[in-house]
Amino acid sequence: MSPQTQWRVAVAVTSAAAPAYEAALEADAVAISIYERATDTPPRSAPEPATWAGDIYMADACIVEAIFTDRPNRSALEASVAIAAAASGDATPDLIIEALEDADWAAKVLESLPPIRVSRFRVRGSHVTERAPPGVIDLLVEAGGAFGSGEHETTKGCLRALDYVLKRQPVRNVLDLGCGTGVLGLAAYKAAKPNVLLTDIDSRAVAVADETARQNHAPHNLRAVTANGWDSQAIQRAGPFDLVLANILARPLRRMAGDLARGLAPGGRAVLSGFLYWQEPFVLAPHRAHGLVLERRIRQGDWLALVLRKPIQP
Repeated sequence: MSPQTQWRVAVAVTSAAAPAYEAALEADAVAISIYERATDTPPRSAPEPATWAGDIYMADACIVEAIFTDRPNRSALEASVAIAAAASGDATPDLIIEALEDADWAAKVLESLPPIRVSRFRVRGSHVTERAPPGVIDLLVEAGGAFGSGEHETTKGCLRALDYVLKRQPVRNVLDLGCGTGVLGLAAYKAAKPNVLLTDIDSRAVAVADETARQNHAPHNLRAVTANGWDSQAIQRAGPFDLVLANILARPLRRMAGDLARGLAPGGRAVLSGFLYWQEPFVLAPHRAHGLVLERRIRQGDWLALVLRKPIQP
């Protein structure tokens, strides 16, 4: 094997159990990622939401993937995975271990990530050095880790939705909830120069978002903090918000609908994504119940972004 061989270790598990398997695989890994994947397909003809919203098709399966520079110890990993399975009440999943044999592996990964152009935005890594065309907003976001660099369909949908919102209202106060690398909050800042609060439940993501802000020479009115959803003094002090960006998952979006409605300023908008198009009724219903209005839906592949608005009361 080449001395620069990389090793990939992966398991397919439920979304709820993914953090346990992430912990099981992370020792000695140089990178670890969680990818949501759909296991079901939507019905051929969807019945009325009232008859099937409680039985909505959910993307409950995840791939937990770790990358190693040294050949991993299969026995040790199998033992760790078995412990995670027992703690989660799952059957022990199959463990995939495969070599990624290429002496220039990292360079090839970068080559496979050309600049991404979405609406007025261009997302690129530092390996891309050519200037953006005039009128294009350049976002430097490094690939790697589990926090997204702009290539996922949900990020593209959110950037399209952000462009839509910014053409319709001034924004002075923005929340990027579940910020990951901070690409959405950064895009909002570079386009409109508002105050931007980036939050994530994962402190590693907050560190990545801080670094993204630094690399893009963003000033102090773009800051990142660790927060569990809306349960944060930083969020309470910073609100209400003209714009909330939340590219997370269907269930937490549904659970936090009331918080979003309270946290938005009258006339403010929210961009919600991180779910598949046939999950729309599941996500949208509680937001409508809290008085938010669907203004636009943007489909990107099988994924959906929704633009919601909080009406101004007479």
